[in-house]
Amino acid sequence: MGLLVHINRRIGGSGVLWPLDVGCPFRGPGRYNWVMAVKKDGAKFVEVKATVAKQRGWRIFSFVLDSETFDRIAFVSRKDDDKDAGYQRNLSKQRAADIARYIDKDNGCIPNSILVNLEEGATYDEKTQALRIPDQPKAAWVIDGQHRMFGLRQARTTYDLVITAFLGIDVAEQAKQFKTINSKQKGVPTSLLYDLLDLTKDGTYVQQRGHELATTLNEDPESPWYGQIDLTGSGDGLITQTRVVTAVENLISERGALFQYSEEEQYGILRNYFTAIKTIFASDWGNKNSVLTKALGFSAWLIVLPQVLTICLQRFQDFKIKSVLAVLTPIKTHNFSVEHHKGWAGHPGENRLAGALADALKSSEPKEVTKKDSLQLV
Repeated sequence: MGLLVHINRRIGGSGVLWPLDVGCPFRGPGRYNWVMAVKKDGAKFVEVKATVAKQRGWRIFSFVLDSETFDRIAFVSRKDDDKDAGYQRNLSKQRAADIARYIDKDNGCIPNSILVNLEEGATYDEKTQALRIPDQPKAAWVIDGQHRMFGLRQARTTYDLVITAFLGIDVAEQAKQFKTINSKQKGVPTSLLYDLLDLTKDGTYVQQRGHELATTLNEDPESPWYGQIDLTGSGDGLITQTRVVTAVENLISERGALFQYSEEEQYGILRNYFTAIKTIFASDWGNKNSVLTKALGFSAWLIVLPQVLTICLQRFQDFKIKSVLAVLTPIKTHNFSVEHHKGWAGHPGENRLAGALADALKSSEPKEVTKKDSLQLV
C-alpha cells in the first residue's frame, strides 16, 4: 500500500478537519487523517481513516477526501450514465460557476461537509478505523452538496473536503434523507430527487414540482412574476399560488409538454415565456382592466405554451426570449380587456381564450420536433 494524497490536521475537540494548506485558523498539536490507494484481489479501493457517530441506530461516518478523488467516485444522478450530463441536466450552472469563482478567485474555503451514501462494496474496519471505498464511478451518491461538487468540478483548485457518509442505505432511505435535508434549506428542489434517483414521477412529484415552480417564479428577481404571486392566501399579488400550480401541473405531468425536461429547463421555459408575454403586452401586465395576468389569462397562456414551444424549436432550435417574441408576433394585437372577455369564466372561458390565441398562431404550423439533449434558453 502506498500513501497517495493530502495529510490533514484534526483540531482537538472541534470535530472539524482543516486542510493545512488553506489557512487553518487554529494551530498546535493534533492527529492526522490520510487517504490511501489500496489494490487487493484485483480491485482498487480508496482507503481513509474515518470516525463513526452513532445516532438512534444509525452509523454516520466522517472523513477527509481530496476533491479530485471525490469527483472520481461520487455522482449525483442515477438516471445519467454520463456524469457530466447528470450535472448539466439537473443542477444550476450559475450556482456552480459562482462556487468555482469563489474557490479560485476569492481563496474561499468549504468547511461544511458533503453528505453521501457509500454504495455496495464499501466496508469499515472498527479496529483500524479504516473505511474502504471502491475506487470507481458511482461509488458515492451525493445526498447533500451537489452544487458544491459541481462547482469544485469546474474549479482549478484541488481541495480537501469534509465528507459525512451513510454506508449502504437503501434507495428508499436515501430518498427520505434527501427530502428531509432539502426541504429545510434553499438550494436543491425536493422534486429533483425523482430525477437523481430515477424514481417514477408520480402525483407527489407533480404536486411538489408545481409548488416549487410557483415559488421560484415569485422569488427569482429575473422572473416576470417576481413578487406577484400570492403564496400565502393573503390576497396580495396578481395571481394565487393555487392557480399557478393547477395550471403548471398539466404541463409537468407524464403526458405534459414539459415532462421530458429537467427541473432547470422547466423553470427556464416558463420564465422566458412569460418574459416575452410581459414585453409584448406591457400595458396589460398587472392592469386590473385586463385579463392577461388574471387566472383566465394565465391558464390560457399555459394551454397554448406547448404550441409556442414546438414552433420555437422548429424555427430556431431553442426557446430563447427573442425566439418566443418572434413566435408571438401574430398575437400582439389581441384585445385582453376585461370588457372584451366578459362572461368568459372557468375552464370553458380558459379554453375559449386559448383557442383564440392558438388560431392566431396557425400562420406558423409546426412540424414534429425531436428534443435536443440540452434546451437552449439563453
